[in-house]
Amino acid sequence: MKKTRIINALILTMNNQNIIQDGEVEISDNIISYVGKVRELKTFDGEIIDAQGNIIMPGFINTHCHAGMSCLRGVGDGSSFGNWWIDNIRPLEIKMNNDELHDSTKLSFLEMIKSGITTVLDLYFNVEGAAKVALETGMRTNIGFGSIAGEVLDDVLEDEYKKLMAYGDLVKPVVFCHAPYSSDEYSYIKAIEFAKKHNLVLTTHASETLEEVGEIHKKYGQTPIGLLESYGYFEQKNILAHCVCCDKDDVEIMKRYDTISVSTNPSSNLYLGSGVAPIFSYINNGVNVCIGTDGPASNNSLNMFKEMFLTKNLQSGVLNQPDAVSAMQVLEMATINGAKALNYDNLGLIKEGYLADLIMIDLQAINMQPKHNYISNLVSSAGIENVLLTMINGKILYRNGEFTDKIDLMELSNSVDNYFKKLNS
Repeated sequence: MKKTRIINALILTMNNQNIIQDGEVEISDNIISYVGKVRELKTFDGEIIDAQGNIIMPGFINTHCHAGMSCLRGVGDGSSFGNWWIDNIRPLEIKMNNDELHDSTKLSFLEMIKSGITTVLDLYFNVEGAAKVALETGMRTNIGFGSIAGEVLDDVLEDEYKKLMAYGDLVKPVVFCHAPYSSDEYSYIKAIEFAKKHNLVLTTHASETLEEVGEIHKKYGQTPIGLLESYGYFEQKNILAHCVCCDKDDVEIMKRYDTISVSTNPSSNLYLGSGVAPIFSYINNGVNVCIGTDGPASNNSLNMFKEMFLTKNLQSGVLNQPDAVSAMQVLEMATINGAKALNYDNLGLIKEGYLADLIMIDLQAINMQPKHNYISNLVSSAGIENVLLTMINGKILYRNGEFTDKIDLMELSNSVDNYFKKLNS
């Protein structure tokens, strides 16, 4: 059994806001086996890491991403959602081959690991390819399969599910329908039935833009949220991405179901001019809110610190209410709420018996001074440069500015850059 002790840490457990000064976390293989004050052990057969007073906390959980889009970063800059996706992105992404998807996904996974993201929900064309990249990089990956960008679900569902299940504990399947405007009722019904059969989480884009809401209402006489309810979508655990343009009737629907989680993606919604989601309303009506980065072509980064800052402070600005959403609530969205959304009961906390997915944050850095309110500092001051260590499933993947596995980042970056040039030729 491989053992690791992290000592002299400030442990942000995310368990009832419990903070442990001069703390220790012990990891046995891939499980947290001890959390508490530093112990004096005469012998220890394993690695000892001195945190030197820095923060140990759960890794961030990214609940909405399209990782394979990294080679399209910056395409359609300055466009609204419809022009960006239909006119700029779709013509290029349909030309992407497996090699391009693999390297683009790998680049995104590495960017996330470097920035403290330890779990991701990835939704793109390369379903099995993303699973392979998950094993290559060590990223805990939930992979959406089903109706991608509008394809009708069919017998491929069972085959894709079995293939994903064969990749082991790091990979978890999630049933995906793209959106109410691109996936038809048949697709949603089949997705719901399949998710119920295998007890899987469902996910879809919903109410991302006013144009979408208007289009759905004109066609069906309902909002996207009302339409999904009519399909029976909320009878199964699900994640609704974006939910920027929801009204009070939509919120009334949401509050009736404890199955719903909203994945807010503020950077993407600002970048594409979609608006600001009513997060304050969701929270106050008991909806589980988590955070996603969206894809690296609609953001254009995979930076949970930026998403946390915007999630909190956009609500303050829009509502003229600085305390609308607290820093601790946002940290919960980025950790334990994400675990809940993805149906993990052993993730998102620094707690004995939980999976050893954790990060170390540099509390000594100049942008974290003074240290009297490190919760606020984490949300409004910290950045990816403050991530000193990323551990997933008990394995250290990133430490002190370097990936622990040998990776030729220059070659990978050049490949992705060349793919972009090829796609645009």
